[in-house]
Amino acid sequence: MAIHTIGDSHSYSGWPQGTNINHLGPVLCYSFGRENLKKCDISNINLKDDDYVIFCFGEIDCRCHVHKYVDEHNSYESVIDSIVENYIDAININLSTIQAKIKVCVYNVVPPIQKYNTEENPEYPFLGTDEERKSYVLYFNKRLKSKCEEIGFIFFDIYDFYTDESGFLRKDMSDGSVHIVNGIHLTDFITKELV
Repeated sequence: MAIHTIGDSHSYSGWPQGTNINHLGPVLCYSFGRENLKKCDISNINLKDDDYVIFCFGEIDCRCHVHKYVDEHNSYESVIDSIVENYIDAININLSTIQAKIKVCVYNVVPPIQKYNTEENPEYPFLGTDEERKSYVLYFNKRLKSKCEEIGFIFFDIYDFYTDESGFLRKDMSDGSVHIVNGIHLTDFITKELV
């Protein structure tokens, strides 16, 4: 039994030693959902029966993109519903390409950061207010959890362990930006829930 992560930078940040990292670059959940096997093809990974594959997408969508598509005709909920639906479809398409009987996990979107105390990368700007982005992340995770329960995937949920008193990413457990670096709760989840 091995554990594999696959996705954006959250697929390597904070995970315990021994995790098989498959970092795809700054890939949006939206893009993976739309392009599925063109963005991610798990048949290229040496998977065996009972391995776990943890899909790690969505943080960039919530930080940089959802807000652009919200208007009088599209709520953030409808934008996220579409992204999540396509995300789960893309995972299922990937599963259809392999013979191994793996266990699928979907990693929660990590807590958002506050703009005033975090250096912004101009290539990946913070769109929307802090509270709006927090709403996007909370709703995104709610939909992910619901879809995982519906399909039988494991929702890899360590979100609450990494939030501060205001509901944002704890600075003491992050890289000072958007990534978890203290992986104690990721390791705990793996130990208690997966193995």
